Amino acid sequence: MTKKEKEEFVKEKIKIPGRKTYDEVFDKSTLLLIYDMMTDGYFDIIEHPISTGKEAKVFKGQKKDGTPVAIKVMRINTAVFKKYRKYIEGDYRFKDIPKGRKLIFTWAKKEHANLRKMYEAGIRVPKPYGVSKNILVMEYLEHMGHPAPMLKDVKMTDEDVEWIYEEVIGYLKKLYNELEFVHGDLSEFNILISNSEPYLIDVSQSVPLSHPHAVELFRRDIENIARYFGSLGIDTSKEKIIERVKSDE
Repeated sequence: MTKKEKEEFVKEKIKIPGRKTYDEVFDKSTLLLIYDMMTDGYFDIIEHPISTGKEAKVFKGQKKDGTPVAIKVMRINTAVFKKYRKYIEGDYRFKDIPKGRKLIFTWAKKEHANLRKMYEAGIRVPKPYGVSKNILVMEYLEHMGHPAPMLKDVKMTDEDVEWIYEEVIGYLKKLYNELEFVHGDLSEFNILISNSEPYLIDVSQSVPLSHPHAVELFRRDIENIARYFGSLGIDTSKEKIIERVKSDE
């Protein structure tokens, strides 16, 4: 196939109503990359958007066997990603920090690596399937036949709140003590509820404890969790959570 034929083939596989709205994401280089990932079996069609952010759009896709997947397409916009250099610099896994588009590719690679590390440790995160340049493919999280909602949008009983709080504390303990990592952007916006279980998402900013910004990011995570669950009636505080997370028990 020629490049033009590949582009047209992929466009036929994008089943998004009003797709022109998303043409900014599907530039020529991204269409060719999608073609390669399709031929490698990561997915067969792209159905509709799940979420939209400044640095990426996430779409629901489907494999040939019908398995749903989430496809995160990082925007090819270097201005958006410049502020994220600080999360890569100081991370022992990334020695040479690229510029331009390659910085975006490194950001996607970093999120994939963080997802894999957490998933293998038993922390609930979307299972990573693969990454190529600015496209990350992972497990599609759903709840009652719909895309998994953010924690902030879920109606919960007091018992639900307490249980989810304890689960999140468990994730933080495992991140900190076993993986020696911090999430870096944890809040009620980056926890999804899938089949009644809390999942951590958007882990691209996660860094090892050796990172120069790890302490700052850790405290921010803790402040967000204490604030949110405190507002729901949990007897908690930054100090209580830090003590529990750092405890060996």
